[in-house]
Amino acid sequence: MPTRLSDSSALRQPSVWKLLWHLPKLFRLLVRLFRDSRVPVFGKIVFALSIAYLLSPIDLIPDFILPIIGQIDDLAAVLAGLRYLLRRTPPNVLEEHLAQIG
Repeated sequence: MPTRLSDSSALRQPSVWKLLWHLPKLFRLLVRLFRDSRVPVFGKIVFALSIAYLLSPIDLIPDFILPIIGQIDDLAAVLAGLRYLLRRTPPNVLEEHLAQIG
């Protein structure tokens, strides 16, 4: 049974499958967190940098040399940035946004 997105402990320990299942709600949550001034700026910057790494043509492990491993490092960077943002967000702020998303 999939976990609910409103369970902040599930967000603080994200897994690939949980994130894929809740991707639409996760996107709305991220938009809300980026607009909220109570969320630490450095957390937003780290997540934005992880997205920039994903979109960047420069990789630590190039996708064309090691196709699967090269894509996994991109995914790992985004998950690490997401985890950092969620851990730095105050729990009450995260719970508030999760409750409003439903």
